[in-house]
Amino acid sequence: MKKLLTALFAAAAVAVSAQTARSGSWAIEFPKDGKAINVSQTFTPFFKIENEERVIDMRLNERDMNSAKHWLAVDVAFITNKPKSASQWPKWLDNAEIEINVFVPTADDRGNISWTVIGGKQTFASLQADDKRHFVRMMIPPEVIYRYFAFDGASGDLSKDYNKITNDLKKYANDLPIAATITYGGRPVSTTQICGKEVFSRLEKNQSNTRSKLFYTLLKSDGDSGAPTAASTAKLFTYINQNKFNPQTFKYMPDELLPVSKTPFAWVLFDRFEPIKESAGK
Repeated sequence: MKKLLTALFAAAAVAVSAQTARSGSWAIEFPKDGKAINVSQTFTPFFKIENEERVIDMRLNERDMNSAKHWLAVDVAFITNKPKSASQWPKWLDNAEIEINVFVPTADDRGNISWTVIGGKQTFASLQADDKRHFVRMMIPPEVIYRYFAFDGASGDLSKDYNKITNDLKKYANDLPIAATITYGGRPVSTTQICGKEVFSRLEKNQSNTRSKLFYTLLKSDGDSGAPTAASTAKLFTYINQNKFNPQTFKYMPDELLPVSKTPFAWVLFDRFEPIKESAGK
């Protein structure tokens, strides 16, 4: 009898695990219309007091290097589907986590070609399963951009390279290889990646560099042009996840993407984004 009960309990546990896995495949997902990830360039907002109310003033003298600060905003959209009537999936999801990683071709202190992966995580306080789109924003701050991003033809003098940084960031914003993964209950339930052609071209031009060749090979698709696809970009981030703690392959910086609450943008479009747990993210 004891063996029979043990067997029945084990079978029930497997059934519950399978149900969770099946639910996880649909409960949280990224939109299929190609609008899951959007990157935009923005500037540090300036606040001023008018009539005892705090208002935002986005006007900026872009020639003033002491006040003009470049940021990249990474917006990720995802959908939480309503549970079926017989599903074990809850109507509210607690402690769902999103991780975002950005692959940046960069240069080391001596100007040699190198690579950095900057990342960040956020844990959501409470997500409603409502068949609607939800949004999370993480920010790449100016210091990270100036330190890690390699700009073609830049001299290293920020005051001289100001216009170059401005123009190149707009190009980077639509091109960086980025992966977003949502985890719930300790397991990944949905992943998406994007990649443009500019980074791919940079890697292609540096085939004499062994590591450039490696990342180029990972991003290269089977198509005629070899341009990155979702599948080939996924290969890149599979490699990154397997080697991110090996400093011989690339520099991994897991806390360089900041939640909006840790930036001057904390009160901009506040109600657009999901509430996060401050203790779970930098």
